[in-house]
Amino acid sequence: MPISMPTQSSTASFPVEYMVTELDALGYSRRCMVGTGILVGGYVLAIAQVIPPVALPLIVLLVLPRWMINVHELLHIYDEQQLNRFICLMGVSPVPLSVISLSYGEIRTQHFAHHAAPAQANDPDFYHIKGNWGQAIFNAFTSPEQSALRWIATHGLTPQLAFDLAIKLIILVALAALGGPLFIWFWLSLRLVYGLGDLAFFRLVHHQQGEYGTFGLPWPPWAIQLSTLVFGATVTNATLNHDVHHQNPYLAARALPAAAIAHNGGTP
Repeated sequence: MPISMPTQSSTASFPVEYMVTELDALGYSRRCMVGTGILVGGYVLAIAQVIPPVALPLIVLLVLPRWMINVHELLHIYDEQQLNRFICLMGVSPVPLSVISLSYGEIRTQHFAHHAAPAQANDPDFYHIKGNWGQAIFNAFTSPEQSALRWIATHGLTPQLAFDLAIKLIILVALAALGGPLFIWFWLSLRLVYGLGDLAFFRLVHHQQGEYGTFGLPWPPWAIQLSTLVFGATVTNATLNHDVHHQNPYLAARALPAAAIAHNGGTP
């Protein structure tokens, strides 16, 4: 399956082993599917009272950010024709967050527009970056619905997107019927973790000290280690080195810390 390689001179200045590969892409896809099994499996085990309901938010915390970042990395590698149908259907989460949310193809188009004008007026993601913290929090936690409604208002509702929304509705109804009141706990955990992840990956890295742009997050070593332990290296690397990612979108997330050091003239 071919990968579109970069033409940017900034990316070309890095060693070839820093570039994203087919092996990276297959790993992202595989981890998405494994994460889905863990998340849905945990929900079923909680329904069966094998694990306590309080374990569900922990499972969501460990799984959902990994899904989100793996899909983000895939956006820069595969289009919807090259990726498995399940990931294309689900988009931002392995369990539908809402009865209205975008699928992978729309998210990919929107994400490329974000990269073309990050944190600017014509950035389709600017609405959940700009404003005060109250606005940013509200928009982050409602971004699945807002992004979908904004997309449909601009591009219309295609038959494929309508079909995907119908499938997501069926999945949500089935999960709710299966879990009863436990589904509310599960769904609220998903929405909370997703909203916090959205804040981290948009507001925190595109608005700092009153300025809009694209920034890294210079965390201390202990915080980096903790983030890596809880969320994984891909989440941590892509978030903390977000400025390097935007300048070099075809670098693999695994290479971003080394690329950031090179970008800063050898200073960690």
